[in-house]
Amino acid sequence: MEIVDYLKRELATWAEKAKGIMRKAEDENREVSEEEGAEIQKCLSEVGNLKTRIKEIEDREDLKKAIGDAIASGGTPNVEAAADAKSLGEAFARSDGYKAIKAHGVPSGSWRMPAVEFGAKLTDDGLSVVSIDDAGGNLPLQPQIARGPVTPAENALVIAALFGQGVATQNTLVYLEETTTTPGVLSERYSDSDASVTTTAEGAAKPAAFVDFTRRSKELTKLAAFLPVSDEMLEDEPAIVSYINSRLGLFIRQAEDAFVLDELLAANIGDADGSVDIGGSNWFDGIAAGILRVQKHGGVNPDAVLMNPSDFWTMSTQKAAGDGNYFGGSPYRGPQDNPWGLPVLVTNGVNVGTAIVGAFREGATVWRKGGVAVQASNSHEDYFRKNLTAIRAEERLALTVYRPSAFCRCTQ
Repeated sequence: MEIVDYLKRELATWAEKAKGIMRKAEDENREVSEEEGAEIQKCLSEVGNLKTRIKEIEDREDLKKAIGDAIASGGTPNVEAAADAKSLGEAFARSDGYKAIKAHGVPSGSWRMPAVEFGAKLTDDGLSVVSIDDAGGNLPLQPQIARGPVTPAENALVIAALFGQGVATQNTLVYLEETTTTPGVLSERYSDSDASVTTTAEGAAKPAAFVDFTRRSKELTKLAAFLPVSDEMLEDEPAIVSYINSRLGLFIRQAEDAFVLDELLAANIGDADGSVDIGGSNWFDGIAAGILRVQKHGGVNPDAVLMNPSDFWTMSTQKAAGDGNYFGGSPYRGPQDNPWGLPVLVTNGVNVGTAIVGAFREGATVWRKGGVAVQASNSHEDYFRKNLTAIRAEERLALTVYRPSAFCRCTQ
C-alpha cells in the first residue's frame, strides 16, 4: 500500500496549500483575490482527484482480500454454500466472493475466489461409524443412505443417481465385498432339484446361512471441469447462475456417469445371453435373461437397465409379427421405457450390443467427500489478457460394489 501512502501525502500537501492561501488573506484582513481563488480551486480539484484514486485502490485491495487474491500455494479451504441454496449456480452467486465482485466489479490483476462447496451433507446429524470385527480388524464403514443423490433434485436422472448414496470422511474407503453365499437352510431351493427346504428338529444343530466377504479398499477420485466466461457475464448474476447450472453442471454429471460406469464394469459382474438363457434373440429376451441371472445368482431384484441409444431404439421399434404394431408405443407418442417393468436409462457409455441389468440401489454405493466445489479465477493461460474468467467445478467420489452378482451384462 505504498502508493496509497504517497497519494495521501500528496493530498495533504494540496489541502495545506489551499489552507495557507486562505490564512494569508485572513492575516492581511482582506478578501481572497481572484488569482488566489483560482489557485484554491485548483488545490481542491487535486484533492478530489487524489481522494478518488485512493478510494479506487483501497476498494480494489478490499476486493482482492474478499476473493482470495494473492493466495499462497495450497489455496484456501472451501467455504460452505448457503444452507438454502437450491443449485450449484445459486450457491456460487450467493457466496461472499461473488458478492464482492458484484459490489466492486471484476478486479484487475491475478485473482481467485475461495471454492464454494455445494451439497456437502446427506444427513443433518452427522454419520455413525460401524465397526465390523473378524474382517481384518475393526473396519470403519460408512452407512448406506437410501435417499436421493447429492446433486439438486431438479437434475435429470443420471447413472450415479441409481446407486445408493453415501458420505465419505476419509480419502480411502475400506469395505467388504460379498464374494460367496452359502444359503444353508435354503440350499435345496437354490439347486435344480425339487427337494423341499431343509428342516431341523428341536435341539438339533441348525444349518448356517452366511455370506463370505473379501476385504477391499477404494481411493476417492477427483472429477473436475471448467468453462470460460467473459467479465461481463461474470457480473451478470442471473446469467452466471443459469450458465453454471446448465453447462458446468451438465459436464460434471457426464463425468460422474462415465466414472461410475467404468468402475462398475471393472467389477466382476456376470454375463447373460438371451438366446441361451431364455431361448430368444431380441432385446426383450436379452433383458429377461439379465433379470433372471441377477435374481438367481445375486439373490436380489434388479431395479434398472442401462442401454446404448442404438439398442434402445432397436428394441423400441420392434413390431408384432401379426398386426405390425409397435410393442413399445407408436411414432406419435414416446416409447415405453420399462421392459419387464424396469426403467431404462439410455447412455452412450454402454457399448452397442450390450445392456446392463442390475440392482443398483442395493448392490453398490456412490460415496462423496464433501460436495461439488465451484471456484472462479482468471489465472489460466492468457485469460487475464483476454478478460476471461475460468469457472471450475470439482468433486471427489468413489464407487464401492458390494455384490457384483447383483449386476450383469446381457446380450440378445
